[in-house]
Amino acid sequence: MGSIPVKRIAAERSGKPFRMDRTPRSIRSSPYQEVLKYATENNIAVESLPSRWIRYGDAILLNLQGDIAAQRKIAGAYARSIGVSSVYRIDGGIRGIQREPTLRLIYGPGGEITHLENGIRFVFDPARIMFSPGNVNERVSMKSFPASGKKVLDMFSGIGYFSLPIAKYQNPEFVQCCEINPLSADFLQKSAEVNGVDGTIRIFRGDSRTFSSQFLYDIVIMGNFQSTIFFVKALSLIRPGGHMIMHHLVSTDRLGDIATALMRRIARYSLSAEIVDSHIVKSVAPNYYHVSTTLRISQR
Repeated sequence: MGSIPVKRIAAERSGKPFRMDRTPRSIRSSPYQEVLKYATENNIAVESLPSRWIRYGDAILLNLQGDIAAQRKIAGAYARSIGVSSVYRIDGGIRGIQREPTLRLIYGPGGEITHLENGIRFVFDPARIMFSPGNVNERVSMKSFPASGKKVLDMFSGIGYFSLPIAKYQNPEFVQCCEINPLSADFLQKSAEVNGVDGTIRIFRGDSRTFSSQFLYDIVIMGNFQSTIFFVKALSLIRPGGHMIMHHLVSTDRLGDIATALMRRIARYSLSAEIVDSHIVKSVAPNYYHVSTTLRISQR
């Protein structure tokens, strides 16, 4: 019969009994379980309870149903359980060219919050500014995108989803941001200050199609589903050898044709390109995908 090796017992423990800590430890219920208990005790229909939420700093977003009084009670219960001050009800999608959210404050004071993600502090008001929880990997990828000493142009900066990580972690020469929504531009400025990169971030307030520059850029970021509409403008601002990062919508039947379609368009302007990376970020509608494509642009 084989033997099982056992580590030698330390001399000071030899011959002494071992003691196990049997002190009972309480396991905290999940926020949903706590709210479920609260709803049951207060005659609130449990089928109306949301089991998921989105958290931004000191606020959460919920899908709430039923009468408004019950919604406020549920919102308050979630706020206490999770430890936030404000709760918003999600009423719809994103509106218009300025990407405004459709939320209603149900509980708490609302207003400006600071959301920490990947070491970046984003300052914004959830009821007034869109922040997509589903694009975390894309924002995180900017932390390691090689931009040291380079000129960067973010054509649709919002509150700095891509430009703040580059500015903070990559030490670029500067990051030129374009933002059409004046409120988003204000929050971008605040976020740049709290992250200590306000000396690196420059902000053009307006439509990026009207932006003019004395520089050509090493990196051009196009974080907008309609980036192909702005393609010509981006090509006019990028230096040969520079990288273009574009986010675009692609139908299922065109996924295999991305490279050919982009090369054909670029060739019209006496340029050529190499696809460095192209990947699906997520599905956004039946048969449509959010795709991120990185190109290296060169002269023919």
